Amino acid sequence: MNRKIKVIVISILLVASFAYLVLLGMKEGTMFYLEVSEFVEQVEQLGDRKVRVNGAIVKDSLNFDPKSLKLVFKLKDTKGPELINVVYRGAPPDLIEEDGVTLVAEGSYDRKQNIFVSKKLLVKCPSKYEKKGENV
Repeated sequence: MNRKIKVIVISILLVASFAYLVLLGMKEGTMFYLEVSEFVEQVEQLGDRKVRVNGAIVKDSLNFDPKSLKLVFKLKDTKGPELINVVYRGAPPDLIEEDGVTLVAEGSYDRKQNIFVSKKLLVKCPSKYEKKGENV
């Protein structure tokens, strides 16, 4: 009977540990997906919560420092005039300087600096690629 109790206790501990890891992973992986205008409206309620913000890159606002790997730019709402300032540390993704590129910035808002600090940038590719110039 003593061996049976040990097996039951170990089984309970394993199940509890697995459940804890699953819940921890779900908490880390779930976050709001907002347009720039929605983010601007909800910035006070969101606090420093991690979110994903979708918008169009303001091309002339791109500023990359290769020494510090710091990328600073403005992200504009795809349907409105709202803008947010974004800072990202790391190599900039491909296609970031193309016209009409939309981007999803994942991170949190820093109230002190009034800037969105992105940990990950996801460039949204156009759904249809067309050759410029002559039609084939």
